[in-house]
Amino acid sequence: MGIIHVLPEQIANKIAAGEVIERPASIVKELIENALDAGATEIEVSIKNGGKSLIRVSDNGCGMSEEDAKLAFVRHATSKIRTAEDLESIGSFGFRGEALPSIAAVSRTVMVTTADGEGAGTEISMEGGRLDHCRAAAGRKGTMIEVRDLFFNTPARRKFLKTDATEMGHICDTVCQIALARLDVRFTLESGGKKVYEFEPSDGLSGRAGILFGEPAVKMLLAVESETGGIRVRGLIGKPQAARANRLGQTFFVNGRLVKALGLSYAVQDGYHGLLVHGQYPLAVIFLDLDPERVDVNIHPTKQEVRISNEGEIKSFLKRAVAERLLKEADLAPLLRMPPSAPPLPVPGTLLPLSKTAAPAVLDSVLETALRAAEPVSVENSWQTAASAVPVAFRDQLKITKILGQIHNTFVVAETEDGLILIDQHAAHERVMFEALRRNFESDHPERQHLLMEEILEVHPRQRQILEQSLSFLAQAGFELEAFGENEFVVRAYPAIFKDQSPSAVLRTFLEEREDGKMDTGMERKAEEIAALIACKRQSVKAFDPLGAAALQTLVERLSRCENPFNCPHGRPSFIRMSFSDLERQFKRKL
Repeated sequence: MGIIHVLPEQIANKIAAGEVIERPASIVKELIENALDAGATEIEVSIKNGGKSLIRVSDNGCGMSEEDAKLAFVRHATSKIRTAEDLESIGSFGFRGEALPSIAAVSRTVMVTTADGEGAGTEISMEGGRLDHCRAAAGRKGTMIEVRDLFFNTPARRKFLKTDATEMGHICDTVCQIALARLDVRFTLESGGKKVYEFEPSDGLSGRAGILFGEPAVKMLLAVESETGGIRVRGLIGKPQAARANRLGQTFFVNGRLVKALGLSYAVQDGYHGLLVHGQYPLAVIFLDLDPERVDVNIHPTKQEVRISNEGEIKSFLKRAVAERLLKEADLAPLLRMPPSAPPLPVPGTLLPLSKTAAPAVLDSVLETALRAAEPVSVENSWQTAASAVPVAFRDQLKITKILGQIHNTFVVAETEDGLILIDQHAAHERVMFEALRRNFESDHPERQHLLMEEILEVHPRQRQILEQSLSFLAQAGFELEAFGENEFVVRAYPAIFKDQSPSAVLRTFLEEREDGKMDTGMERKAEEIAALIACKRQSVKAFDPLGAAALQTLVERLSRCENPFNCPHGRPSFIRMSFSDLERQFKRKL
């Protein structure tokens, strides 16, 4: 007897299910796409326990006859293609004939379908891939599919599912993203009998994008559209101010198909060159329309990954389309066309004074207050004040005698007894913010600022659980907030170091970092990691921020009080030194 044998159909179906069905959201995606292929204009999705107990998708599409309904649960049975040549120009969402058999193999599935023009419908029940019954049933035109007890017969797969809230978050993302592509279809999503989303047929993309991104973000979305040589790009991109800390705010469609496309994401990012700092990602909903023969959708069972011929050409065109659209925006064009302004050169024989330029809003409250209170002083007096005000410990260690000013609004220059130092103002302020927040974590009574009017923070269903798990950390940092409604939290107080800033904005950045997996709540010294995150992403002074004399002085003073003034929280140096001897050697004065 040979050692090679053909697997039983039941086992083969379970293997296929492992490729197609990653989580409940995968089932929702497949069933919605089947409904769209059937011509549905109304699709209703009902969920229980994050899709683990129940997924029900109902549509008003063309429905199926009894014969077709039976064949729909047979592997590789499809109405979308007939020849191998059809694979080269696929215009439908489905074509493999694997979705329904894979779903039925790992669940208890019931389908009720009625074809257009037929008086009676058909009900088919499957359990673990086996036919339970097929009988006549009453029903409206269209198809209803119920998927219960997902992975009931593959417990090893079931234990890898996340919490109900996490799985529901992925389902919400799936429904919202598909709804962006079909503005002519009405979508409804319910969970536990409560309505989560309802998308009415609409002519505008921004309306549905508002539900996905939040209404405040819609005001910062720009329509983009460009076409050349059979390539068409259309959609929405966000202004730099709306950038997020992860790529979850980006959605891509190729010929109407929702895809995962990191290459296209890089192209969009390149279009923002010079407008975003490292770690920021723009909002984007991009539709790429190409000749179907240029797109291979048959490279992955889930059909979410595609291969595009001459992808470099596509990416270059997309980058250019994004950059050109940003150039047309009046309040962004100067940022793209003009480098940061440099101070005028001093008159020969004079010393360059400290800048008196007003501080931007990103400065923390101490620097901002110091700058507002600064009075015009002579160059010599400002230097003398700066030198004398530097705390003794730091001054002795670095031997600072004068604070001279800024280089390109990025580095602080100071004279020392034996040379000079250059301070990276961003790294220095990160360290200052980091240690202030760390002290809050270590204190029994963290310093907090109470709000005169409480703020309501609305979060994505996926983010709710993340925020609930982080409440104790945030409370230790100085936040005071609690659940308020289905996906809302009320914020009553926040760390005092974030004075005059929006606590909701800080919390949103925190959530974006957490949901992207950049932070691990199980790691050691997690409090310091969270402090470093907030210090880096929010109020810290950035490169090219102009600072006045008082602000420079305050920054140096606050850096001097840090336990470790030499590095930012991420390990980068906050300053470098150059001795007078080094300067002499560079100018060949000392050999």
